[in-house]
Amino acid sequence: MLEFKPLSFDIKKQYDEYFALSPVKYCEYSFFSLWGWREAAEIDLAFSNNLCWVKSQNLIYGPVGNWRDESVDWRKIFEQDFNNHAELCDVPEDAAELMRNACGDNIALSEERDQWEYVYAVNDLIKLKGSKFAHKRNRVRTFESSYEFDYMPLTPSDFKDVLDFQERWREHRGEAMTESEAASLLVEDKAVRTAIDYWASFPLLGGIIKIEDKIIAYTIAEILDDNNLDIRFEKAFGEYAGSYQAINNFFLRDQGAKFKWVNREEDMGEQGLREAKLSYNPEFMLKKFKVKF
Repeated sequence: MLEFKPLSFDIKKQYDEYFALSPVKYCEYSFFSLWGWREAAEIDLAFSNNLCWVKSQNLIYGPVGNWRDESVDWRKIFEQDFNNHAELCDVPEDAAELMRNACGDNIALSEERDQWEYVYAVNDLIKLKGSKFAHKRNRVRTFESSYEFDYMPLTPSDFKDVLDFQERWREHRGEAMTESEAASLLVEDKAVRTAIDYWASFPLLGGIIKIEDKIIAYTIAEILDDNNLDIRFEKAFGEYAGSYQAINNFFLRDQGAKFKWVNREEDMGEQGLREAKLSYNPEFMLKKFKVKF
């Protein structure tokens, strides 16, 4: 059976090596994703058979590592690591298919649509060409023509201002939020603070927009590999027309152009968020499945 140990920063180097070997980079499984949200739920890791498994709230997630390696014996893994009784969450599509091919009728797959990650062509979101991007393009132009602003890369000298922005943004949302939304934003706020506190330890990039010397929008992204960028946080004051579209576009123009793909993460089943992510015309989805053995 798997031996799980609590997540610790000391294990980052080993975990990063496994993540680097993963054939497809799901943002859910980067070390920052685990470390940044560690206060939301306890997280444990288990390394076995050249793969890593993540455990949280008695659910097992993964795998992380080169699941395409010919040495990976799925039948043996399910027999030895899971004692022939496994229920796995958020399994990457490719890994789930390999499990089913190896184990046949012993495997049952079910889609976890709410957890699918949206991936876009960076070049599309920079140029915003064609009718399918007309609304986004017009919003960016509206912002550019309506305000005197400064865009700049996010640096450590801006960290205090970003945290001040977070406070103002949450207060601004205040009365309009439900109790669950407020709790969720508090967890996210802690993750933003983790990004700032551990900035030098992760491959993070960011950008800010200022009007009258105050931040009105910012983004923080993580480099997943040479081709893939993930937008971790993106916030703006909506009363500045086009501010969300602007920070998205300006950041990719300035720091994202060398990447091929940008991941904007899952929608968690929230209809408004799903519509917003679909409106940017994803190139493809990184699908996840529940696997029962």
